[in-house]
Amino acid sequence: MSVPSKVAIVVIRPEGMEIARKLHQTCPSWKLWAPESCDILQGENCYKGRFKDWLNDNFQEFEGFVCIMAAGIVVRSLSTMIPDKRTGPGVVVCDEFGRHAISLLGGHEGGANELAYEVANKTGCVPIITTGTESMKDYILGVGSKKNAEYASLKELVLKIFKISRVTPDRIRAITTIDLKAKEPCILELAEEFHWPLLIFSKNEINASKIQVSSSDFVEENIGVPGVCEPTALMASHYGKLIVPKTTANGCAVALVQESTLMDRRSQ
Repeated sequence: MSVPSKVAIVVIRPEGMEIARKLHQTCPSWKLWAPESCDILQGENCYKGRFKDWLNDNFQEFEGFVCIMAAGIVVRSLSTMIPDKRTGPGVVVCDEFGRHAISLLGGHEGGANELAYEVANKTGCVPIITTGTESMKDYILGVGSKKNAEYASLKELVLKIFKISRVTPDRIRAITTIDLKAKEPCILELAEEFHWPLLIFSKNEINASKIQVSSSDFVEENIGVPGVCEPTALMASHYGKLIVPKTTANGCAVALVQESTLMDRRSQ
């Protein structure tokens, strides 16, 4: 399932407008809706009355919703209109401070899981995915590449890593990279072919983590971080176990990390 294309960003208080506008700026095809109490700008939409009434009137008009408000408000508003899980839209809830993006409804069939990852990549918040099949995936694949590296080279390297580690593609929860490589064609093609969510980290996030990784003078000089594939995979995995360190070939780099268990996270 890909990210829904027809998406509504909805707020109920002025406090939610900052993150809503940031999303709208980075995803201009999404529609921003706010109540009359907010200062509505050009290109934004105003709704009158209660959020629940607006949602009821527009629930079938959009493929996905990003609701910037408390989860309880959304749950109560959805209580009388939840359709069959195979036909309804995906609903993501994001708090007004932009800490979390929760896939609340339609995780798989409605595309809410992918939408939560997209919101996270655009705002820097943490995606919250609770669907059972996703919870069973416990590996993160960190990737990096030089500009316009060949996809065939990246895929060959990834398959080599799987053979070495005896990990199958269905165990991968997500792939990670730095924001400067977020639109690299070979990385996007890898995510699309294997249906892996792509998690993006900024240079500041990588440097602030102070993770000890296999450093690269080339990466440090050109991007400003000691590494890409290892630190991003480690951060996404709750600082898990590095199964395959950074491995390079033909301008591509890959690292494989196994996520920490709950007990391991609490004992760190």
